[in-house]
Amino acid sequence: MNVREIAKKAANLSPNYCEINREERNYAAILFAALCKPENARRFLEHCGFEPKLGPDFGIYLEYSYLRDLWNEIDSNEIKKEIIRRNLRIKRIDEILKWRPIEINKEFGVSGDGSPEFVQNPRNWSISKFQKNFKNDSNEDFLKICRFKWAFNIKPDIVIHLDKNNAICIEAKYESYEGSYPSSPADKEIFEERGIDLKNKELKKTLKLKQTDLQEYMMTELLGLETKFMFLVRKGKENEKPGKPRVVHWKTAFGWLDLGDLPCFAIEMVKRISK
Repeated sequence: MNVREIAKKAANLSPNYCEINREERNYAAILFAALCKPENARRFLEHCGFEPKLGPDFGIYLEYSYLRDLWNEIDSNEIKKEIIRRNLRIKRIDEILKWRPIEINKEFGVSGDGSPEFVQNPRNWSISKFQKNFKNDSNEDFLKICRFKWAFNIKPDIVIHLDKNNAICIEAKYESYEGSYPSSPADKEIFEERGIDLKNKELKKTLKLKQTDLQEYMMTELLGLETKFMFLVRKGKENEKPGKPRVVHWKTAFGWLDLGDLPCFAIEMVKRISK
């Protein structure tokens, strides 16, 4: 008997997937689809306190990867070096960027042999590898390299571009809490070896390694976007505190929108997350 057959026979469970789905990205995709209707986008912006004007640069994006994709469009190694130089302000950066591409890639721990021709995307840098090359550098510089690498990896669930310079960054949660970095046990061990105590709550606040901290660094500092941040959650308190990301229930957000054109499975999922 397969798993579904056992569940049906033993527990009388025979659901469609939409009835049990707990995947945050699926719910974000449904919200994204709903927001692609212009009237829904206007309603959503109004409730978020923005002028509901959909100009030529307006756009809504799922799994937002601007940094990664912009890097891919740049052919010049000199431009890539300039991006690193101006945004990764560590003591040895000018020296490192004089090297050949393959040497730069290896210094920052790119896996494999590393490209001999191109300065590779910082998302491919490896903490476990570049740690060995920066073991004598300060923890401050080490953290800057980590944050820069992570910024090229993170993908906010939904980003609404009001225009080219203003955005709303939405993080969708089902049951999980806000994440923080580093996330892997191996990377956490490296932090401990360097004497960076991730168990110290006050230190973690100072280091700004929460998910929204990294998103803010990416959106505002690296991309230069004026950005408002939001969390969509199932439970807990809704709030709109100055200087903090706005917290909105899924039920509230979906309640702002016309869901009439969504297929039945999507409506069922909206009902489930709105309970």
